[in-house]
Amino acid sequence: MKVKPEEALREYQTLKRRREKELESLKGEYSDEMRRLVKEILQLLKELEEKEPPSKVDRRLLSMALRERKTYVTALRKFFSSLESIDDLGARLEKVSKYHVGHGRYLMILFEKDIYRVNKLLKELSELYGRYVSEISGKSLPELRIGEIMGEMEELKREISLTEGELNSLRKRLEELKNAPYEETDEIENERRRREELKVKIRTLRTELRSKASKLHKPLKRMRLPEAAPFLKDSSYALNNPDEFLNLVKRVYPKLDGKAKKASDWLLKNLSPKLDELRKLEEELELVEEHIKEAESASSDRRLEILRTEERVKRLENELHRQRSRLKSLEKRLKEEIRLLEGLLSES
Repeated sequence: MKVKPEEALREYQTLKRRREKELESLKGEYSDEMRRLVKEILQLLKELEEKEPPSKVDRRLLSMALRERKTYVTALRKFFSSLESIDDLGARLEKVSKYHVGHGRYLMILFEKDIYRVNKLLKELSELYGRYVSEISGKSLPELRIGEIMGEMEELKREISLTEGELNSLRKRLEELKNAPYEETDEIENERRRREELKVKIRTLRTELRSKASKLHKPLKRMRLPEAAPFLKDSSYALNNPDEFLNLVKRVYPKLDGKAKKASDWLLKNLSPKLDELRKLEEELELVEEHIKEAESASSDRRLEILRTEERVKRLENELHRQRSRLKSLEKRLKEEIRLLEGLLSES
């Protein structure tokens, strides 16, 4: 019989309520029979408790038998006084089963027939419970989780949909990130080439200026002028302090000749403009360095974002695999429970 899960569930609930009523009625019947046997046992215990022991019995044997009788009667009476249903009996049956074989050798010697009568009823109780368990097992319905499984499947499908949506967004973002860096890489490479070009120009220009200035080194050294000392110590003084250096050149110019005078002419005419050119080149280099640093930082941030996005994609792929596997497992369990339910409804 093939039915829709929702329809089958309604039929199952109807069948379950009917079976529960049958089981409750069955429980009542067996509980009544149990109470009848318990009543007989309590009556036998009362008779045993009040029964006079045989005469002409060894005092020591009598004392020990009476002590065992008191313990036996008290224990069984306490046990049966708290029983309310056949289920209570089942929960404690193992505890009372030890009384089937007796409760002390001295008690059995003096009250053997009474003990056997009680044990006979205890055995009947045990058999009664066995029949009860057997009968309710045939009538009890298995606990089906169809509704719960279907609810869990719907929730899982929503989770899968959310995971797929997030995963698709991350994959799209990852593709954008991986495609974007190529332009930035070209930009960085261009800036790096420009940086090297500027460094060469700056180095060349500095070398040229220092070379021209160094041609005044020997004549100034011979003149022993105190104000020439910084320059004689380091020719970079001409580049770092051009005004002071040019004033010094003008002062000694009349005393110069040959290459020194020719160098002085060049310096007086070109040092200031060349230094302006040098400063502009250094400023441009500084800007290029900043651009490279920013671009490399952005590229580094993007690479880091790519790594993090890839990790997140991997985690979500694993999560999606787990969710789909769980859904597949639930679908299998649902089919099994529906087959079981169809079988129950067909039998009913």
